[in-house]
Amino acid sequence: MTIRPREIELSVDRPLARSLGAEGGSVRLTARFAIDASGDGPTSAELQEALDRLRSEIDGLRLPSPRADRTLDELVEAYHPRQWELVELLRDEGELTTGEFEALRAHLAPGGPSPLARASPPPAPAGPPTPATTPERPGGGRPIPELLERYAIDSLRAAGIVRARREISFDEYMALKRHFQSAPATPPR
Repeated sequence: MTIRPREIELSVDRPLARSLGAEGGSVRLTARFAIDASGDGPTSAELQEALDRLRSEIDGLRLPSPRADRTLDELVEAYHPRQWELVELLRDEGELTTGEFEALRAHLAPGGPSPLARASPPPAPAGPPTPATTPERPGGGRPIPELLERYAIDSLRAAGIVRARREISFDEYMALKRHFQSAPATPPR
C-alpha cells in the first residue's frame, strides 16, 4: 500500500528578539496546497512563488521589539556588514529588529547610504590592543580548542557570528574555518 500525501505545507518562521526571553517565541506563516485524487499538486515554480511570497509577507510584519532601533552608524560599527547573507543571519537569529534589518539592507544596496564615507574616523587612541587583535600565539591567535570552548562554537556558522561580533580575530576565524572544513560532518543537534 502506498501512502499518498493529501496536502503540501510551506512554512516560514521568524524568531522574536532573543531579549524577549523564552516567552518571545516565533512567528510562522504557512501556506497549504491540496493534492487532488490523481496525485497532482502544485508545480515547483508555484511552490517557489508561494515561498517567496511568504518570506516577503513575514519580512513586512512589524514584530515587537523590546528596544529602540539602533542608528545606522551603531549597526555598522557593531557588525561591519559586507555580505547580505550575514545581515539575514543576524535577523534570523533575532539580533536585529525589523527596522535595523531594513537600514542595513539599504546600506548594503548599491548606492546605499554609507556612514563610513561621510568622514574618516579619528585615529584610535594609543593603548593596549583589543583582545580580538592580540594573538596569544605568534601568527595564529588562540588555539582552536580554546576558541571552541570559550565561545561555544560548534559550527562554521557559529564562528561567523562570533567573528561578526568582533570577539575573535580574522586569523582565528580562518583557522576555525579550516578546522570545520577538515572535520568529518556531524549531524545537527
